[in-house]
Amino acid sequence: MLKPVIKNIVLYLFLKYVIFYIFMMFKNKDFFFINPQIRNGADLFYYLWIFLFLPALCMISFSAPLYFAFKVKNAIYFILLISLILVAEYFLYTNLASRSDLMNGVYNGIVSLVVFTLFFFKQISLVFNKGNNNNA
Repeated sequence: MLKPVIKNIVLYLFLKYVIFYIFMMFKNKDFFFINPQIRNGADLFYYLWIFLFLPALCMISFSAPLYFAFKVKNAIYFILLISLILVAEYFLYTNLASRSDLMNGVYNGIVSLVVFTLFFFKQISLVFNKGNNNNA
């Protein structure tokens, strides 16, 4: 369980995409990312661009909103912010990487929720405990 600081949020987003890419490799039976054919610098640039573009874009776009979500004291607002971030990430992913199969965005969201919960379970439970203490 990690604290929701920017460094850990960036790590969460990167690892989430690594896990998602691994899932998609098995789903599509396409193992390009683990067996790339890199022959020169252009191939390496292409490989890194394809592999890192979405994680980098998500790190830039969603690190601050995720960090801010943990600063919210109300559990309802926390759920609302996390939901908005997931919806925004769904639209970002489906528009940039998967227009032909919109279910890939749903899979991305599921992986996001699972990894998010695993990474920040303690902090998530604190948000909900604070919300319950304020309502009592």
